[in-house]
Amino acid sequence: MLKNVLLVALGGGIGSALRYLIQETLHRQLEGFSPYGTFIVNMLGCLFIGLFFGFLEQEKYLSESSGILLIGGFCGGFTTFSTFAMQGQGMLAEKPLQALIYLALSVVLGILLAYAGLKLSAKI
Repeated sequence: MLKNVLLVALGGGIGSALRYLIQETLHRQLEGFSPYGTFIVNMLGCLFIGLFFGFLEQEKYLSESSGILLIGGFCGGFTTFSTFAMQGQGMLAEKPLQALIYLALSVVLGILLAYAGLKLSAKI
């Protein structure tokens, strides 16, 4: 149990740091890109979790411990539902149509990317 907690903590720390670096880089490079840094990170996370879960399910490339590190830890720290929710509600007041597109696209594309990652894992 303690080993799994430490794996989640390690993966989560790495995922959170990488998310921060990607979002900050996008914010500096593209002014006004605020919610879309979160969008890109969350979409990558959906693809990654599909791949990692598929590898784990097929017992290909990942052990149970590496699955805990990557799925529970890395993907959990890398993606951010709370930031997505906060940015979405903030956009609703200022740009309702853009907010609805952002929210709907995040959910639908996220599910499709997780599915694509799962299917891609079978081909790798």
